[in-house]
Amino acid sequence: MPELSKPLASGRERLLDKGARFIVSSMQAVRESMVWLIPCLILSSFALLLASMGEWLLDERPGWVDVMYNTNQVIGEFFPYLMTATLSYVLAMHWRLPRPPVALINIFYLVLAAAMSHSDVALMTFHIVLSIVIPLFSVPLLAKLLAFERFNITSSNSAGSIVKESLNMVIPAIMVAAVVMLVTRGLFLLLSHLPFESLFSPDYANEPWLFGLTFSALNSLLWFVGVHGYYALLPMVDLLQEASSLSYSTVLAGGAVPYVMNLSFMGTFVFIGGSGATLSLVLALLLFARQRTLRLIALASIPIAFINVNEILLFGLPIIYNPRLLLPFVLTPMLNVVTGLLVVQWGWVSAPSVSVPFHTPVLFNAWVSTEGDWHAVLLQLFNVLLGCAIYFPAVKRMNKFYSGSEIKISALNTSYLRREEEAQWLQDDPILLAQQKQREQHTVEQHLRGISSKEFCLQYQPQVDLRTGRVTGCEALIRTMDEKGALQYPGSFIPWLEQAGMMKEMDLWVFRRVAQDLSHWRSLGVDLPVSVNICPQTLLDRDSLDIIAALIKPLRGLVHIEITEESLLVDEQYIMSAFKRLRELGVEIHIDDFGTGYSSLSYLNRFDIDCIKIDRSFVLALDNPKGRKVFASLQSLAESLDLSVIVEGVETEQQLSCIETRSEVSVQGWYYAKALHSDDLLEYVRQAQNKPN
Repeated sequence: MPELSKPLASGRERLLDKGARFIVSSMQAVRESMVWLIPCLILSSFALLLASMGEWLLDERPGWVDVMYNTNQVIGEFFPYLMTATLSYVLAMHWRLPRPPVALINIFYLVLAAAMSHSDVALMTFHIVLSIVIPLFSVPLLAKLLAFERFNITSSNSAGSIVKESLNMVIPAIMVAAVVMLVTRGLFLLLSHLPFESLFSPDYANEPWLFGLTFSALNSLLWFVGVHGYYALLPMVDLLQEASSLSYSTVLAGGAVPYVMNLSFMGTFVFIGGSGATLSLVLALLLFARQRTLRLIALASIPIAFINVNEILLFGLPIIYNPRLLLPFVLTPMLNVVTGLLVVQWGWVSAPSVSVPFHTPVLFNAWVSTEGDWHAVLLQLFNVLLGCAIYFPAVKRMNKFYSGSEIKISALNTSYLRREEEAQWLQDDPILLAQQKQREQHTVEQHLRGISSKEFCLQYQPQVDLRTGRVTGCEALIRTMDEKGALQYPGSFIPWLEQAGMMKEMDLWVFRRVAQDLSHWRSLGVDLPVSVNICPQTLLDRDSLDIIAALIKPLRGLVHIEITEESLLVDEQYIMSAFKRLRELGVEIHIDDFGTGYSSLSYLNRFDIDCIKIDRSFVLALDNPKGRKVFASLQSLAESLDLSVIVEGVETEQQLSCIETRSEVSVQGWYYAKALHSDDLLEYVRQAQNKPN
C-alpha cells in the first residue's frame, strides 16, 4: 500500500499543477488580448466625447457628430468579435498554432453561438462572455486534435506551409464547431429555465439602493474577470437611461426628479474615472506608490480618467485578475452609491436630472447633470477622496509586491516568428472584411427571426371624458405574444423593425387590424373612435397613404392618427398635404407626447391640429406647485387654440384632481384602465355608458 500511494499522490499533484498552469496561462492570455484592444476602446470613447461636445456647443447638429456617434455604436456592437479575435490570436501563440486562421475560425464560432440564441436579452448579456469562453476551450482543443495525424488532409508542402496548415485545420475545426454548438446549446437551455430577464430588471424607481448597489457590484466583478461590464449589463443600462430621460422630461414640465437612480447619477457620482471609480486609484497611486512605474501609469491615466475611461489601469496596471485590487475595485463604487443617494435624499445636493453622456469630463458632468449645483461638484470630490482612502491599503500592499521589480506586459512584445504569415493577413483579410460589412445586417436579421416567431396583436387603452366618465375613444397599442401567451411591449421589437425599414409594413398591419375591429364593433352597435400611431415614413409614402385611405373611408370619423412633434419636421410640405387628404376622410390629427419634442409651438400655427396629448412627464410633475402651473398653462393654450386635450399616464386620484375640467379633456391612464383586448374594451365601454353622470 505505501508503495502505491506515493505514485498516486504524485500523479494527483502533477494533474493539479497542470490545471493550475492552464488557468494561469488562460488568465494571462485574456489580459494580454485586452491590452491590444486599448487603442480601439480609447478611440471609441473619444469619438463619443467629441460627438457629445459637438452637440452641446453647436446650434445645429452637423454630420460629423452623427459619424462620431455611429463610430462609437459600431465599435461597441463589434467589440465581442474584436475580443474573440485578439484572444484567439494570443492563445494561438501560446499553443504554437497559426494565428490568423485560428482567430478567424473563432470569430466563426462566435457567430455560430450568437445565431443559436433565441433570447435577445441573453444574447446581449452573454455575447461578451461567449467571446471569451469560446476561445479558452476551442483553441486548446484545436491544438490537441491537430496533433492526431489521422485528422490531417495532406502531408505535402508542395503548395506551401500556410496551405498545408489551413487544409489540415478543416477537420479539427469542424469537430470543435460541434463542441461549441453543444456548449452553447446547453448554456441557453439552462438560461431558458431561469428567470433571466427578471434578474436584470430590478425596480430602479422603488428600490434605488438595491438597483445601484447591484449594478455597481456586477459591473466591477465582470470587469475584474475581463468582461466588459457596460455591454454585459445593457438591460440594466437601458433601464437607467429610461430613468434619466423620464426625469429630465419631468423637470422640464416643472416637477421634481422622480427617479434619483438614473444613468446620470451613476456616471456622475459612482463611476468617477470609469469602472471601479478608478480616479480614486489614480490619486492613491500618485500619493502613496513608491515605484516609479506605478506613478507613471497613474500619470498616463489622468487625461482619459477625467472622461471616465480607465483601460490603461485595467490592463496596464493591471486590475483585471489582480487579487490585491479586487476588494477596493468592487467596494469603492458601492460606497459611492451609498454616499450619493444619502446626500441627494437629504437635500444637500440636487438629484441629476440632465442626461449627460458617460464620457463627459469629471466635475463638469456633476455641474451639468444637476443644472449648475456646485454642491454636486463637492460631492464628486468627496467621493474621489473617499475612494482614495479605500484604495490606500491595496496600494501599500502593491508597494511590497512590486518592490525592486518593473511592470512588464509581455503582450506588447511584437517580435514574432511568423512575420510573413502576419504580413499576408494584414494585406488581404476578406473574411474579417465580410464580417465587418455584414455585422449590422446579421444582428438585425437575428432579431427579426425572433420577432417572426411571435404573433402580433392589438390592445386598446380607453380615453375617458373627465366630466362625464364616458369613453370618448381609445388608442391602438401593438404587442407581440409568444407561444406561451406572454405579451411583449413595443420597446422589444419596434427598434429592430425601424432598423430593417419595416415600419411602413407595421403601420399598414395596424390600420388593417383597426379597420377590422371597428367594423366588428359597429356590427355590435358600438362606434368608438380609435387613435393610431403612424410614423412619418408611412405618411410620406404615397402608396401606403392610398392603402390607408381605402381602409378608413368606410369608417369616416372613427380613425384618428397620432404623430410626434419631431415627425412634423421631416418634410413639412408633404406632411401638410397628407394631413389635408386624411382630414377629408374625417381623420383627426393628434400630437403625441406634446411638450417633449425639439420643435417650438410654432407648428400649432403651421399645421391643422385637432388635439394634443399631454405627455406623462407633465402628469408626474403635478405633485409640485410649479408643475401644476405648467400643466394649467398647457390646458389654457389648448383652450385658446380650440384644441381637444388628452392627458396620458394618469394613475392616481390625486393626479386626476389636479386636471381642470373647464375645457374638453379626456384622460388615458391606469387610473381608469390599462390597455385591453378588443372584447374586454367593449365590456368596459358598456359599463362606462351605464354609469350615472
